[in-house]
Amino acid sequence: MARRASLASRIVLTTVTVALLATFATVGVAYQLVRQVTMQQSREQLRATTLVVASTPPRERRTLVRNLDRTHARSIRLLLVHADGTTVPKRTGPVPAAAIRRVQIAGVLSERVHASGHVFLLQGERLSAGDTVIATQDVSLVRSATRRLLDRLLVAALFGVAVAVAVGIVVARLVVRPLRRAAAVARRLAGGERGMAAGAATHETITEVADIDDALATLDAALATSEGRQHEFLLSVSHEIRTPLTAIRGYADALADGLVPEQGVADVGRTLVTETARLDAFTRDLLELARLEADDFPLRPEPVDVAAIATQALTAWDARADGLGVRLALEAHHPLPTCVSDPMRVRQLLDGLLENALRAAPAGSAVTVRIAPGDDPARPSTTITVEDGGPGLSDADLSEAFQRGLLADRYRRQRVVGTGLGLSIAHRLVGRLGGSLRAGHAPGGGAAFTLTLPASGGKRADSSN
Repeated sequence: MARRASLASRIVLTTVTVALLATFATVGVAYQLVRQVTMQQSREQLRATTLVVASTPPRERRTLVRNLDRTHARSIRLLLVHADGTTVPKRTGPVPAAAIRRVQIAGVLSERVHASGHVFLLQGERLSAGDTVIATQDVSLVRSATRRLLDRLLVAALFGVAVAVAVGIVVARLVVRPLRRAAAVARRLAGGERGMAAGAATHETITEVADIDDALATLDAALATSEGRQHEFLLSVSHEIRTPLTAIRGYADALADGLVPEQGVADVGRTLVTETARLDAFTRDLLELARLEADDFPLRPEPVDVAAIATQALTAWDARADGLGVRLALEAHHPLPTCVSDPMRVRQLLDGLLENALRAAPAGSAVTVRIAPGDDPARPSTTITVEDGGPGLSDADLSEAFQRGLLADRYRRQRVVGTGLGLSIAHRLVGRLGGSLRAGHAPGGGAAFTLTLPASGGKRADSSN
């Protein structure tokens, strides 16, 4: 597998490449501009020199030209041509005779000529009294000055490249550091840690990196929520599986001990079939979670006979109640409004409340299930109240009864308590069914839990398995 280049090296390489391209383009354009400007300045200097000679009286021109030519200022050479053909100085140098004739005919001259392997700029003027002056300058000298300027530009360009490298390294570190931090957070999230990305984006000044941090924080929260719901799901299913297992175990023991009369075997068999079906339904819930198709109980709403479900629940818990010396009773007020809900989840709620009541009820007491229509005619509903004869709850306990483990921890040394999981599961589940669950005081001094189910049903869910 080919080794992948790091983002930092790519940023530095890109920065240097852009700097080099910009430098070369700048140097190239600058060189051409400087070269053109230098040549133009040279032409203007030559013309200015010829104008100086032109403004001099004819009798003084020979002396002026001789002195300027001898001085060789700015590498400029002068040639004065009289009407009779004589020149000052006598040597015409790089000026060809044809150029002299063109100046005499046209009056002005501005061109390049090649002589002795060099290129010269010529600037000529026709003067009064038949004189002609031509100023020359070696182009190689002009080019030498341009090359010196080019060398300076190249030095500046190299310095710019060095600065670009430094800037690229700094920018790469600024960009890569938060990305590496985000990658580290992602790896830790993949490793199971949660709460890693919260608040990271608030300290980030780069918008795109802050977006990544926001996305990681969102993913972190989503994973925590999903895993929390799956954890709740597993706790709920694990807790609720015990109910049919308890019923099956109780009736199996009764059958094994010969405590079930012959005429009651069929009823016990039907109860075992019902509880086995519920156990199979909980197993399907677990399979859905294993296939990642669910992270909570699925709901399958349909018309529900609440009284029939309550009868099934009491039958299933009857063996457990007999073993504890507690009497189970059902009071149903008819007619009841038709309730649209999930019968399996309604039974699950009843099982949780009955288990809690049997744990609190002392031997010789009763656990009563009362079913009645709701009090609000405008919103038809059915209420199911489970009352026990136990020690009950204080007024402060009523608002905290559904917080997981709180009452269990509070009364662990005073009475028989469970894990505190059943009531919290029931409270969450009834919310999904669109109903409510509240704690209160039973008339006999125990605890009373009232479950209200709307006739219209709760929040619908995908009914697929």
